[in-house]
Amino acid sequence: MEKILKARENRQNNLKKMMNNDSVYVVLKANIPGEDKRTNVARFLVNLFRKRLNETFFVKNSRFFSDFDGFYDIYEINCEDITSVKMMCINLEDNAPLGRYVDIDVYKNSIKSISRSELNIAPRKCFLCDEDAHICSRSQKHSYLELENKIIDDVVDYIHSETTRFIKESIELECELSPKFGLVTMKNNGSHNDMNYELMMKSKNVVAPYIAMMTISGFSNSDEKIFDDIREIGQLCEKRMFQATNGINTHKGLVFGMGFAAAALGMLLKENDFSFHKLQDTIKYLGRNLEEDFLSSHDTFGYLAYKKYGFLGARGEVMKGLPNAFIAVDVLDEYPDFTKEALTMALISIVRGLEDTVLLKRSGSLEKYNYFKNLVGTINVYDEAQIEAVTEECVKNNISFGGAADVLAIAIFIKKMKEGFISYE
Repeated sequence: MEKILKARENRQNNLKKMMNNDSVYVVLKANIPGEDKRTNVARFLVNLFRKRLNETFFVKNSRFFSDFDGFYDIYEINCEDITSVKMMCINLEDNAPLGRYVDIDVYKNSIKSISRSELNIAPRKCFLCDEDAHICSRSQKHSYLELENKIIDDVVDYIHSETTRFIKESIELECELSPKFGLVTMKNNGSHNDMNYELMMKSKNVVAPYIAMMTISGFSNSDEKIFDDIREIGQLCEKRMFQATNGINTHKGLVFGMGFAAAALGMLLKENDFSFHKLQDTIKYLGRNLEEDFLSSHDTFGYLAYKKYGFLGARGEVMKGLPNAFIAVDVLDEYPDFTKEALTMALISIVRGLEDTVLLKRSGSLEKYNYFKNLVGTINVYDEAQIEAVTEECVKNNISFGGAADVLAIAIFIKKMKEGFISYE
């Protein structure tokens, strides 16, 4: 208790040091019970609401602190009306997902925060029983373990729900793009006589929650347990996918590649240490033993492609940290939104660099593979007439860039996860 009181005194002193004018100041911290307040969940909550505060206010200055009483941020807000700032912060606490698990205190010219009672607003309610939180706290009505488990469960549910949404949106954006070099689109089946848009959407709804579970694995497990866990989840996901599609392989490659990206993103959400370089390194770390696993699968086309041409396919892409997905993210970042042009040019950038075993299998020869890879890869500007003509030639020759389509969906997913979860620097 002595350490906590000292930490709170330090927080007040840090606030005093930042107060140098008539600005409004906001202090954000996770509302975590128990002695250990610097948990992964607490870090995630502060990171998430750091993003929300930056989206809500014009922040002139901010600093992050870590002390025995937990992680916290202090913000200088470009606003002199303390009441309006407090009302917006109360709205975040009461209405934003997970808002009940953070405290957002507001100050101006004093280290005493403005209270809810001063604004005739009801006090905050307990996490568990919906009664006055202060009364429950003082009476110790609920154990620390009960409160902690409730917070963890709600944070995990939120991450899973949001990640599932981003995965579905990513698959939809990839599949809706047309024309698209023989791939299934909303308009037609491309070069695929066994798939259509409706089947792809049915498959999407099956695989998305499982891939999101891999994000939870990265967030919740120790590093050494993640690979085995996501492989088990992936195998179950494939089984459910084939059941839903009557044996048609709609998203097996995507489950594999996006699963590693999802698990790596979960690890970074836990650490709050996000950069594309860090994400690539984490994907490489998770896929470090894949070559050994790959070489034991002698009966697959991927293994034959490796023996004959040295192609490592989807496994090799993960082992290298999904480099073509990050090239595509760079292309997408050049556009204000996921426009048709942005998605097409991102897909073309992937085709240029990817060892696509789906294309190799459909080509039947390395010469034909290189011809179609170059045909698409040499498109340097968005010209829909040219793209339509190339697509027609692909369909005529039963060509499809299935591996590139998976990587495009992964690139969209990475971009959406960063925009949805990762805080402002």
